[in-house]
Amino acid sequence: MNACALCGAAGTGGEPALRPLVRRIRDYEYGIAWRSELWTCACCGLVVQEPRVSAADIHKLYPGTYLAHSGGSRSRGVYGWLKNLLARREARLLARHVPHQGAVVEIGCGNGKFLSVLHAIRPDIRLAGVDIEDVGIADLPGFAFYHGQLEDLAIPPAAFDAVYCSNLIEHVPDPLRFLHKCREILTPGGVIVGITPDHLSLDRYVFGRYWAGYHYPRHTFVFNHRNLRTLLEAAGFAVIGLRGAHAYWYLSLANLLIELPGTKSRGLAFGAITALFAPLDLLINRFRVHGSMIFIGRRSS
Repeated sequence: MNACALCGAAGTGGEPALRPLVRRIRDYEYGIAWRSELWTCACCGLVVQEPRVSAADIHKLYPGTYLAHSGGSRSRGVYGWLKNLLARREARLLARHVPHQGAVVEIGCGNGKFLSVLHAIRPDIRLAGVDIEDVGIADLPGFAFYHGQLEDLAIPPAAFDAVYCSNLIEHVPDPLRFLHKCREILTPGGVIVGITPDHLSLDRYVFGRYWAGYHYPRHTFVFNHRNLRTLLEAAGFAVIGLRGAHAYWYLSLANLLIELPGTKSRGLAFGAITALFAPLDLLINRFRVHGSMIFIGRRSS
């Protein structure tokens, strides 16, 4: 077992730093056949897959029915309403950090839903998206699409005022390399705004291997609110915001009750359970980071 990819710890006193966390886990959402375990660093708490997922294998983890790469029916109903509500909230947060006629790129833009919401709020912003799948979304005004993994793309330095990555940094094969590339394409003083699960979230302790924040096997790394700050600073970002949001109650419960793979329904039950636990999420986040982490990092000059 290699040293920790984040803190570099290799262990002390004959004990390795990386230790087994979840040995038995599978894809409860899409049924992708993948064999690995989840290990954690005893020093910083980073969670990794063992064996590690290589860049060449990333595309194997996503079925043709992957939700973020599709549109249509999932954008309607209760689930669609909640997703649109969250997208508007996040777009307003991001827009506050973008100058007039500035440029924004979303890494992992999927079906382009967030960029459409951002365009409606700030039509002056120039938009671009990056994704490993091309689902034909390049129809927004002034929209540029880059097909592939960010780290391998020839994007000009200092091309954007903001980078947005929602539930993306945990999908990449090398988070530090990913963040260095984000910093490279940002203007000095530009920001990265992202969302990622917090491994120290209360719902993870409740559901164990069924916790939806693992999103196995697509989440190659899982962070917490302590080591994420360390990672951002190591990549040359000053952390100007880090807070919690909603947790993964519904999908974690669905994973527990319905182990058979297949995309879990996100209808009325999703809305009801999300609403039921919203006060608890708000209460916990008054005292500590919990649920999905929303982070903001500013590129140093």
